[in-house]
Amino acid sequence: MCSAPVWAEPLAPRDASASASACTPLGANPTVSQFSRSMPERPKRVVVLEFMFAEGLAALDVTPAGMVDKASYAKWLGYDDARFLHVPDVGTRQEPSLEAIASVRPDLIIGVGFRHAPIFAALDRIAPTVLFQFSPNVVKDGLPLTQLDWTRTIFQTIGCLSAHTDKAREVLAQLDAGLARDAERLARAGRSGARFALLQELGLTDRYWAYVGNSTAAGLARALGLVLWPPEPTREGTQYVSSQDLLHEPNMAVLFVSATDAGGRLEAKLDSPVWRFVPALREGRVALVERNIWGFGGPMSALRLAGTITDTLLTLPAPAR
Repeated sequence: MCSAPVWAEPLAPRDASASASACTPLGANPTVSQFSRSMPERPKRVVVLEFMFAEGLAALDVTPAGMVDKASYAKWLGYDDARFLHVPDVGTRQEPSLEAIASVRPDLIIGVGFRHAPIFAALDRIAPTVLFQFSPNVVKDGLPLTQLDWTRTIFQTIGCLSAHTDKAREVLAQLDAGLARDAERLARAGRSGARFALLQELGLTDRYWAYVGNSTAAGLARALGLVLWPPEPTREGTQYVSSQDLLHEPNMAVLFVSATDAGGRLEAKLDSPVWRFVPALREGRVALVERNIWGFGGPMSALRLAGTITDTLLTLPAPAR
């Protein structure tokens, strides 16, 4: 089972000096980079400026008053799509429209610091605003915290901000139960400790994102009893790799998240002559996984990704011992 980080207690929808019976102050929350001086007790009209937050509200059975990149959410995440059918689009994740946000009369705005810090003051003039830090930069028990650890705390915080703490606990219990089931499936098949890489296709020639040691995929690997390559953390949780980087990685599976056509063949993705020398390909342990599965989402995306990793690995030949 995935263990919660040290800050897993629900965190507060109040100012930094306030206290509440169920939630601790936002000022003590390491996932929060900026927040308004006061917060609504029970916000009814929440605008979300990142996919993770839209998914999180949906998991809490809350429909946002506005969201960014609505069409891309449907393409990349798709969780509870019908809920967002009539939700106003308020711009892009990179450039949300202040006018569109103001027009939906929010009583709470949720964004991410690395994108929205420059417009925090403008957002704060529209409605109370909380900006989350995208990725952890700290170590616990000798291991980097992962985006999965961070996601859990962010989700619990949104549960507090929206007055849905009990529902947030239920969703995280569902995630933990799913991870435990998948870990058991892998263990029964003798795949505990298996090494794998999760690569995101970018539409570039022999150049991919690899999810690394502080990504959500890395947190899932730990919970599933697997080992993700490469292990080094980065600020974004990804790094660029090519087929050459895989030449000296034996006994490892390579899983591709395809970002292109639904009917694409694996062979079309391996567009470098170097691939034929990669041990994973020569041993039949390279596979396409579900298209457009989001590696930076909330608990429901994490649960889906864990199941997809498990299902795919169980279809591939076991590595030599």
